[in-house]
Amino acid sequence: MKKALITGGGGAIAAEIAKRLDARGYNLILVDINEARMGDVATTLSRPALCLHADLSTSSGVAELCATIERDHADLALLVNNAGYIEPGNVADLAPEILDRHIAINLITPMQLTRTAARLMQTRGSGDILSIVSMGGIIALKGSASYAASKFGLRGFLMSLRSELKDHGVRVMGIFPSGVDTPMLRYEATHNGSALNFVGKVFTAAEVADACMGALDSGKLETYVPYGDSIMSRLAGAFPWMIDKFLPMFEKSGEKGRAKFRAERGI
Repeated sequence: MKKALITGGGGAIAAEIAKRLDARGYNLILVDINEARMGDVATTLSRPALCLHADLSTSSGVAELCATIERDHADLALLVNNAGYIEPGNVADLAPEILDRHIAINLITPMQLTRTAARLMQTRGSGDILSIVSMGGIIALKGSASYAASKFGLRGFLMSLRSELKDHGVRVMGIFPSGVDTPMLRYEATHNGSALNFVGKVFTAAEVADACMGALDSGKLETYVPYGDSIMSRLAGAFPWMIDKFLPMFEKSGEKGRAKFRAERGI
């Protein structure tokens, strides 16, 4: 039976991904710093999941998890890099450790775990590596510069890795959602996160998980949720000097969306 590991395994998106992989016959390994949330996710599955406690914001926590994968899970068929972190705020106002934390959790951790999985998978000649990135990895977000840097970096890493592993039977895929109704987005909604998260529809964790299954079925390098948002984002990414001209208009729309989001959820 195939084995899959999901980081941030106690989160909303991870819970939905886990249910779908469970239905597809995967044995699951959940990794999270919050053991209670991870245990709650495990109870929704049809077969026992292995729950591993890990602090993926530290190099020692990541190294320990990589060693565990190499020692005990060399047959890993799917790695899902799902753990994420954001603390909104202008760079000048954030503590140095907050900038470091974005890079550690959102970029260094998936890079190191992917390196470990890739070594095992290319030796075996098969395997899948799927990472939850963000539309913030395509277009920069005011007030989320360190988050954007981590996600831009992850996108570049996946693009390069795809070329390295394509001849070894290992597939590399990234999911790029816009705003998703998770505790992280609700935190942004009440802590001055980017208004661009609320310009259009806010998606559910289930919709992102469905996109992940679609990516596993198709093997596409990049899957956007929704595709329409990616067109504007990629255009702005190609012509970054245009962003400041259009940002006020989108921020105004986004603030209305933020107010609606908060009102609908009573936050």
